[in-house]
Amino acid sequence: MKKKKVLFVGSFLETSKDGGVGGQMFACKTIINSKLSNSIDWTLIDTTADSNILTSKINRLKKAVFRLINFISKLIFFKHDYILIFVADGLSFWEKGLMGLMGKFLTKSKVIIAPRSGFIINDINNNRNLRAFIKLVFKKVDIVICQSKTWQVLFEGLIGEKKSKFIIIENLIDFDKYKSLPVRNLKKNEKVNILFMAWVTRNKGIFELLESVKNLKTENFNFKLIIAGLGQDYEVIVSEVHREGLTDYVDFQGWVLGDKKTEILNKTDIFVLPTYFDGYPNSLMEAMACGKACIATKVGSIPDIINDYENGILIDKQNIKQLYESLKYLIQNDEVRLKMGLMARHNIRDINSIPVGISKYKQLFNIQ
Repeated sequence: MKKKKVLFVGSFLETSKDGGVGGQMFACKTIINSKLSNSIDWTLIDTTADSNILTSKINRLKKAVFRLINFISKLIFFKHDYILIFVADGLSFWEKGLMGLMGKFLTKSKVIIAPRSGFIINDINNNRNLRAFIKLVFKKVDIVICQSKTWQVLFEGLIGEKKSKFIIIENLIDFDKYKSLPVRNLKKNEKVNILFMAWVTRNKGIFELLESVKNLKTENFNFKLIIAGLGQDYEVIVSEVHREGLTDYVDFQGWVLGDKKTEILNKTDIFVLPTYFDGYPNSLMEAMACGKACIATKVGSIPDIINDYENGILIDKQNIKQLYESLKYLIQNDEVRLKMGLMARHNIRDINSIPVGISKYKQLFNIQ
C-alpha cells in the first residue's frame, strides 16, 4: 500500500530550560515514533518554542520567519495528503494559524490543526483581533483536534455551529511507565505527602496552596508538601515558607526529571494542581497514572479528566477554602485516597494510553 504523505508542524526538540518534555512535544514525538510511520511518510517542521530560554524577541521573530519560508517551500515543491499543525496560544497561533490558511488555500491537502494550550481561552476572551483570526482559521481548515469535550464545545461556540470537523483526541501518556508502580500504604503516624509539580507561578495556584498549608499546620495535621518546579515566584514562595515557619512542612525539589520524578511520584499520596488556566495537564495525567488521589481546578480539560469525588476532586480556581477542605478530607481518609487513585489509574489507561490515542490518529489519517 502506498504511504500517505503528511507535512507535520510541531515540537520535536527538547530545548526547554527545565529539560522537560511538554505535552505537545511528547505527543508529536510519540506520533512520529509510532506504528503510524509504517503507513506515513512524514515531512517535519520543528517549532519548539524558546519561551524558557533567554532569547530576544527579534531572534524569535527571525526563527518564525525562517520557519514560514521553510513551510512555504514545502507547500510549493512537495505534495502532501495531509498537513498536521500543532499550535499553542498567542504568537504561536498567529504563526501556525497562518500556516494553516496557506496550506488550505495553496494546496489540495487536508489541513488539520491541533490547539494545545489552555491560554487559548484568554486569546478568545480578551484579544478581539486574535479571536477573529482563530475563528477564521477554525472555519477554513478541514479538521480541528480538540483535547476534550470542553474544548470541543468552546470551539464550536466560537464559530457558532456544531461541525464534524471538531474531533476529540485526548493527550497521550506512556501508561506502561507507571502501571507497575506500587500503591503507597501509609504506616501509623506517617506523614501524608502532598505533591505540587508545576511552574512555581501565581497562575498555577501556588499562593492558594501555601495558604492552605498554613491552615493545615494550624490544625496540626501530619503532612509534607513537596514542591517540584521552578518559576518566577519561586523565590517569593521560599521566603514566605521561611517567614511563616513552614520549613518542616515544605520540601523544595526544583525541577524533577526521569528517575527522580518517578521517585517523588512513588512517595506521593496526594497530587494537587490549583492552576488558573490549563489545556490538558501532563503532570495531572502522570499522577493519575501512578494511582494518586488528585485535587485540581475546574479549568481547561480538567473537568473532563476528573469525575468529582470518583477519581479525584475538583475545586474552583483561587478558592483557598475549597483547596484546604479537599486536602484535609484526603489526609484524613486513607481508604478514599486509595480508591480515587485506583479509579484514576484505570481512567488514564482507558483514555490516554498511547495505543488508544494512536488508534484515533489512524482513523484521522484513514489508515486501515
